[in-house]
This record gives sequence, C-alpha cells and structure tokens, in this order.
Amino acid sequence: MELREWAIVILGGTSLEEKLYSPPTLTDEHPGSPLYWKIPSRPPNMGFHKYSRKEKLPPFHEHHDPYKRALCLHRFAGHELLAIEIMAYALLAFPEAPKYFRKGVASTLKEEQYHVQLYKTRLEELGMQLGDDPLNGRFWSLTPHLHSPLEYVSVMHLTLEMANLDFAPHYGASFARYDDKPSAKLMEKIFEDEVSHVSFGYEWLKKLKSPHVSAWDTWHKTLSPITSPKRARGFIFQEKIRKEIGLSQEWIECLKSYRP
Repeated sequence: MELREWAIVILGGTSLEEKLYSPPTLTDEHPGSPLYWKIPSRPPNMGFHKYSRKEKLPPFHEHHDPYKRALCLHRFAGHELLAIEIMAYALLAFPEAPKYFRKGVASTLKEEQYHVQLYKTRLEELGMQLGDDPLNGRFWSLTPHLHSPLEYVSVMHLTLEMANLDFAPHYGASFARYDDKPSAKLMEKIFEDEVSHVSFGYEWLKKLKSPHVSAWDTWHKTLSPITSPKRARGFIFQEKIRKEIGLSQEWIECLKSYRP
C-alpha cells in the first residue's frame, strides 16, 4: 500500500480498525500533491470533545482507585490516537519531503498504533472501552500551523512527544505506587518509544534548519502561534534522558528556565 493511500484510510476511517490498520508493506512511489485534511473522521463515540474544568485528569492522590487510573489511561490513549492522525496528516501535507523522512514518520505512526492497542487492552482489563469517556481534539488544532516538515517535527516530536519524557515516568511511578504493575509497565513502553521519536525529531531538525541558527532558536521560532515551549516539559524535568538524546545544554537550560 502507498503511504498516501494509508494516510487517507486513517484520516477518513470511521472505525477504530481503520485508524489502527497497519499494512505489512508500504511504498512511496506516488506521494501525490499536498493534501491538507481539515478534520479526521472518527467513530461516533470518539469525536472531538472540549473538556470542561470538571473533566481534568484525576489527581495523583486518587490513583489508588482503578477507575481513576483507567480514566488517565483513556486520556493518554486519546493523545496517541491524535498522534496517529497528525502523522497521517504530515504524510499527506508534505509529499515532497525526503524519502527517509517520510519513512521515519510512517515508522513512528505504526508505533503510535501499537500504543493505542496497548492502551485499549489495558483499559479492557480495567473494565473500560476506548470511547467510553470523551476524547479531546485540541492537538489537531495545531495542524493548520504546520507548513513544513521542520514545523511538523518541532511541534509533534519536539514538543508534544518530548513532554512525555517527563509525564510517562511520572505517571508510571504513580501507578506502580498503587501496585498496578501492568499500567506502570505500559508507561515504561511509552517512554522508551518516545525517546526514539524525540531523537528522530531532533535529528531532522538539525538536518532541516539553517546552519547559522541554533537548534533551540530554530525550534522556538518554528512552534505554532498557539504552542508554547512550556508544553515540551512535564512536572518533573528529566534532564538526563534529554542529554542522552543529544539535546544541547543550551536547549536543556532554556527549556528548564522558560517562562511565557
């Protein structure tokens, strides 16, 4: 199957099976012309919902309740589903991007599909189906601001996914604290894959940026008007893993100290 055809199946699909369809063989011989998808189709129970103040994530002190842990996992599964759709959007919007870039996006998309499968399985073990709780579409609102592969990696991999370098281990530790080993192990897997995704984004940012502009300045300037650098970090800043990925000390210090 061609990458373009696959992306259209994902964005036009009205079932979770279509969203998670992962063909064994993908080609990129006919990427076509740029196609900017306005809004992805969704199963009836997975449409975009704007959360109210009362619909915040359950606080950490409530994670002793299996239902509250399930609500957290459900929210995270929604983020992964959005990531699948945004990556499919990138395949359609940037057909002239380097072949290796498009291949890398396809690879990360497949991993996001696997993440949704993992979340779906764990939710069912906790007595919840994906779609039982409302799903938010806020991240999709970033797609009209993605005008180039550089902007895509800045927003997707180096902001939304980079934040998971902090959030995933934090939530995993909380789930482990209440002896929920399966959920904690799931968050470990998410963290491991996010490390590779952030690394992918950083390598391509360095390839695509001007040699006269630092990586931090390039990233900061290419973020969308509705995205703040603050979105790229969580409650507990994981500095060591960012160093291991190869982020410069300038980047790390700027992100740590950033104030809107």
